[in-house]
Amino acid sequence: MTVMEYMNAHREDMEPCECVILPDGSVEEPQPSHIKKLEEISGEDKLTLNSRMEKNMEPIFFMVEYTGCMLVWSTRVVVPSHPTAAQEETLENLYFAAMLAPDYHREQVGPTYEECVKKAKELH
Repeated sequence: MTVMEYMNAHREDMEPCECVILPDGSVEEPQPSHIKKLEEISGEDKLTLNSRMEKNMEPIFFMVEYTGCMLVWSTRVVVPSHPTAAQEETLENLYFAAMLAPDYHREQVGPTYEECVKKAKELH
């Protein structure tokens, strides 16, 4: 769905904002969870994905980089190493619609994850 459709659907929610922003800027509900939604988007099963991850890596950061998606909670956003302009615009729209906390925490995937995902994609 578009960011406007998402905002209209959730404007009256008592629950805080939670969504996944795809590289094209569209928004999806994180059902049943953020990580499961990223598995679905990747088209891979959990065991395959885990085998591509280096030991001691946090799955959430690996999956964000692997899929190129942004994960959004009202107080926290996890961003791939190279977010798209469309994603940044969607995030900005959510922020200006007061769906994110004014001082939300933005975490960007680092070079270690970027390199691991690059290798994982080259092998498969």
